[in-house]
Amino acid sequence: MPTWNPNQYLKFKNERTQPSLDLISRISLENPTTILDLGCGPGNSTAALRRRWPDAKVTGLDNSPEMIAAALKDFPEGEWILGDIATFQPAAQSDLIFANAALQWVEHHETLVPRLFSFVKFGGALAVQVPANGDSPLAKAVSAVAASPAWRGLTVGCERLLNYRSPEYYFDILQTRGSHFDIWQTTYYHVLASQQGLIEWYRGTGMKPFLDRLPDDTARAVFEAEVLNQIAPFYSAQADGRVLFPFKRNFFTIYK
Repeated sequence: MPTWNPNQYLKFKNERTQPSLDLISRISLENPTTILDLGCGPGNSTAALRRRWPDAKVTGLDNSPEMIAAALKDFPEGEWILGDIATFQPAAQSDLIFANAALQWVEHHETLVPRLFSFVKFGGALAVQVPANGDSPLAKAVSAVAASPAWRGLTVGCERLLNYRSPEYYFDILQTRGSHFDIWQTTYYHVLASQQGLIEWYRGTGMKPFLDRLPDDTARAVFEAEVLNQIAPFYSAQADGRVLFPFKRNFFTIYK
């Protein structure tokens, strides 16, 4: 796994937080008392959960010491756990298990998602958002550059770190398991200052595992320049010079 940089991640704080707000708004629980935020990052989604349910005990979990440190700094009143979603076993079930833009970093969703649902109390819910932009020109360009002769020896295996799945995939896993299941997809159009903003965005998430494998900042700059060259034809500037970045995300909620 990459070493996460909270400052880079939070350069687009509002854009990265909005999907968690949209997911929270669709959760039909009145007064959950215990909430577990998986892959909480620097705590922005956890804070949103606390605002929605101020009387609940909300715990954030992340496998990045840097992200947990940032969460502790910005939200010292919170409860934070350094742990891995793939192996974490809570001491007790929760009313709400919440995962915003986290499960794509974990393999084997066909067993992972039912296991997470088993952590939910009767009457509670599992709520998940995962990126669905694996077919975007940006994601394809990163993969293509990484697979080129100049880089493939350094970046081999990185493409397997991101696990993108379709709504149909999650439907087949979950549609018979809970009392109610809802799934939807949203495309967000992020407004970026320029095409370089696309690199800034992906540098903090999907491109980071590839960049972390490279030997120095010079190599990383060359890699990013090659990606930017490939994506330039697909993200044209608008009339005011800014660039629209479509970003698809899958959501689902399931109740026990």
